Parts: sequence; C-alpha cells; structure tokens
Amino acid sequence: MVLLVPDDIPEESLATTVEGNVQEMCSLFEGWDPRRCINGGYVSDTAITTGRIPLGRGRCWATQCMRHYHISHQGMAFEDGAVLGECLSRLPNTPNTRKTSTEFATAKRHALAVFEKCRKQRTKMVVERGNVQQYLYHLHDGPEQQERDRQMQMVPTPEGEALAWRDPGLAPRLLGYDHIKDVSDVCLVDDVADRLGG
Repeated sequence: MVLLVPDDIPEESLATTVEGNVQEMCSLFEGWDPRRCINGGYVSDTAITTGRIPLGRGRCWATQCMRHYHISHQGMAFEDGAVLGECLSRLPNTPNTRKTSTEFATAKRHALAVFEKCRKQRTKMVVERGNVQQYLYHLHDGPEQQERDRQMQMVPTPEGEALAWRDPGLAPRLLGYDHIKDVSDVCLVDDVADRLGG
C-alpha cells in the first residue's frame, strides 16, 4: 500500500530530506481503514532466505515515509506483485500436488529466487535514477539549473532528460517493462544452466 501525505519541511529549510515519523503518518489516516498501517519494521534476512517472504532489500519496510521523487520505489510494489504472481503461478498446481512436499518447497524456493533475480537489476536502475531525480529537482538557480531547463525544452528530448518519462534512454525501459517476459527469460537461463550442470 502506498500512503501519500504532504511533507512538513519548512519552506526556509535547506534540508531536502528529514526523518519520517510512521506514527505521525498513520495518524493522518486514523479511522480510514484498520489495516492501513502495519507496525513498521525491517524484515530479517532469515525470513527472506527461508522462502517465506519475497521482498527486495530497500523495500523491506512495512511502512516508509519518503518524498515525491522516491514514490517511484513504492510504485514498483505493483511490479513486484505482478512478478511475484507470475513466479508463483508457475508452481506445480495439479490435484496431485502436495503443498507440504519437499518437491513443492524446492519449487517455491526456486520461484522466489527467480523473483529476486528479476527484480534486482530493475530495482537498482530505478533507485539510481531516483537519486538523479533528487539531484535534478533540487538544483539551485545558476548555470546548471539553466542548462537543465534548456534541455527540458528541447525537441526531441535528449538522453538524460530531467523528466524520466521523457528520457529516450530510460522511458522505454521504465514504462515498457514486461514482467512475463522477464520471468520467462530468467526461467530460461536457469533451465539452460541446470541442463549444463549449474
């Protein structure tokens, strides 16, 4: 779930980030939905490696407070859900499938490993671009800001454009992500590696 609230950083402050307060954020949604805020906390690596919970590092907080240019990370939760659903949909599911069997547990661990492989590079790309966005959005008036503004007016848009959705080098990868193809490609690589002995 993504909860958006305005920040309360004073206008005169030079800070671009401040520590968030989960309880304060949750209080803004008091009475809205009893499930709205999970007690914030980090999910341990043990939970991830046992095949019980598939969360990528950096998005393991049950609740996070972040600024608008970081929301793309939360938006990736939708992609995470799609990829996870695709990975789990490939688990054995016949009337004879015993969900408590060793074979099913192995298949589930493999599905979660595929999920992690699929999400790792994409998450890295989005996080790195989020850092660029943060920098570009907070340029002080001056030559660098003027160059950014000049490039934003160019047609066609140059690669590295401040607005990620218009960047011709990034937008197709960012907005054209095919989760089914990604899972299929990773599964194919895993199958070939298994046939070749690892």
